[in-house]
Amino acid sequence: MALVLAAAVVGACSPSVSGPRPGAEGPFRYVSLGDSYVSGPLLPEPYGEPIDCGRSRTNWPAQVARAIDARQFIDASCGSAKSIHMTEEQRAPLGSKTRPQFEALTPDTDLVTIGVGGNDVGFDGLAKGCVNLLPFPLGDAPWGRPCIQKNVFGSWDKTSWKIEQARPKVTAVLAGIIERAPAARVILVGYPVAFPDSGVGCWPQVPILDVDVKYLRDKYREMNQMLADAAQSQGVEFVDAYTPSIGHDVCQPYPNAWVNTINLDPPGLPLHPNIYSHNRTAQAVTAAIVAGP
Repeated sequence: MALVLAAAVVGACSPSVSGPRPGAEGPFRYVSLGDSYVSGPLLPEPYGEPIDCGRSRTNWPAQVARAIDARQFIDASCGSAKSIHMTEEQRAPLGSKTRPQFEALTPDTDLVTIGVGGNDVGFDGLAKGCVNLLPFPLGDAPWGRPCIQKNVFGSWDKTSWKIEQARPKVTAVLAGIIERAPAARVILVGYPVAFPDSGVGCWPQVPILDVDVKYLRDKYREMNQMLADAAQSQGVEFVDAYTPSIGHDVCQPYPNAWVNTINLDPPGLPLHPNIYSHNRTAQAVTAAIVAGP
């Protein structure tokens, strides 16, 4: 059932607009862009057409919109989105389509938040490829050798290479936002913690060898640093979602884990941030907005 639900919500859909509230203070027009870590598939109050985009009225951008009392909030985020889907149409595995997310941007947009890059790196596939059904290496790949051996060849690291390939794409996305919404405050939001920030993993709860947990953790940090560097290069703000979520990784017990395994409680797509993670990210982004650039 979890796999069926996952397949149903990682697609794409058209931007949805919550009604403007005349007379409210704060930015008049707030646009949210990004992937499933933004849209919040399987969180409470899903909406948008078609539904496989995975947007929720309780995801962190929606919470931010309420906190700053935005008069108009447009959520264009979609599960499985890559940088290219900011400017090109996206097709979901189930066949649904969405227009380019940048079409939500206008010259009078006041605030833009975006979370993107993870799908460019292919981090979800990397983590799934590290699954090891035994607590020790045994036999041939894909089930028998550490994941690090499938991604590091001498001095060349395949994942680090993918991160560097994603860097100019993310940089171009930020430049594109500035061009299309020149008056907007732009905030790039990093990815929250997924694996333990130190120590070992938690096989069999998460069937990944300890050596690979360390590798994935290091690459995850590297990806977030790339995002922070890209933001700095374009003069936009970066909100660190990783540090506030340390200690709430996938290995923590309920309800301390802010990333779901194959469970749907607390609400959230398996292998994605759950409602607790979205709540904390909303707090971090709101605090950055209130503090000012």
